[in-house]
Amino acid sequence: MPPEPHIFTVREITRYVKTLLERERALQGVVVRGEISNCKLYSSGHLYFTLKDEMSELRCVMWRERVQALGFRPEEGQRVLAEGSVTVYERAGQYQLNVYTLTDDGMGNLYLAFEQLKKKLEAEGLFDESRKRPLPVVPRRIALCTSPTGAVMHDFITIASRRWPGSRIVLVPTPVQGVTAPPGIVKSLGLSARIPEADVIVLARGGGSFEELNCFNDECVARAIAASPLPVVSAVGHETDYTIADFVADHRAPTPSAAAERLIPDVAGAREFLGGLHRRIFDRVHHLLDLQKRDLDRVLQHPDIRQPRAIVEERAQHLDDLAARILVRMESHLQRQTHRLDAVDGRLTALDPRQVLKRGYALVSSADGAVVIPTAEQAREVDELLIHFADGVVPVTRD
Repeated sequence: MPPEPHIFTVREITRYVKTLLERERALQGVVVRGEISNCKLYSSGHLYFTLKDEMSELRCVMWRERVQALGFRPEEGQRVLAEGSVTVYERAGQYQLNVYTLTDDGMGNLYLAFEQLKKKLEAEGLFDESRKRPLPVVPRRIALCTSPTGAVMHDFITIASRRWPGSRIVLVPTPVQGVTAPPGIVKSLGLSARIPEADVIVLARGGGSFEELNCFNDECVARAIAASPLPVVSAVGHETDYTIADFVADHRAPTPSAAAERLIPDVAGAREFLGGLHRRIFDRVHHLLDLQKRDLDRVLQHPDIRQPRAIVEERAQHLDDLAARILVRMESHLQRQTHRLDAVDGRLTALDPRQVLKRGYALVSSADGAVVIPTAEQAREVDELLIHFADGVVPVTRD
């Protein structure tokens, strides 16, 4: 009987292949030319990327010490010469290039075209924030431009149904990869704008390499997005992927799922918000009513409000008191003025010459009574005099 074949475990066969590759001198210290894609620098400091050309791709890893020794930061689309050794990553069963050094070999054609178009459209103002339109608060109908066979459509509709049951979404089948994709995207954008009640367009695709997403870096696609009469949300690739469509669109979502969450309100959140708002309004109104009720009770407890007749009677009594005090003051004032008049009258009476004559005195004047003669010497000089007594006048003529 032939001997039974040896049965390997997955780990054993992977390790065997790894040993074969690492023993092959031709694969140690090799130099590979290619274009960097899917470049990611982890928090550990290790760099993972893919080298690719027109036909194939090669996974690469560069450990932290070697990354720190580089004189530049590797970028997406950069053409490089990578020196290293071919090995196998056992856990994934994938062969990869353990890179020692990287040298710049010029920028890849795709990335160069991307940068050139980006600068051109930016100079024309297609990326300006001032031209970007706001998204509807609650969309009436969403035009979803994506592949009908991908997971994006399913994820978008699932999220929309969960957040707002009855969301109105119209799928516009759209090619999202390959050379035929750009004209298909332009056509879908035009069809979306003619959908009744549609007020926003979502251009969506799942993640992929720079080459797979390159159809969204097409100039015709960019200008169709800019010319769309409806606001456009670009939801292409993963959060770290950027395309020309992202820069031109009115809003960029990091993923298609994020676009659904951004556009479609959460009915549970809305209910919770409205419930909280209702409670705050009720509490506020109740608090204001309590304050007004306390103020009203305080006013109603005031004696002036509880016994209005007492207020009138008290005011009437106060007026009577004022009238009596005014009358007393007037009488007192009249008495004082009467006393003053009597005193003045007494002094005037005392000074009246007729009162003096009654006491036995006489007054000598000229014959016409106009001039008083006060001395005997003046009397000798006048021929006719009048002597005034209390009971009459006696004329006197000097011989």
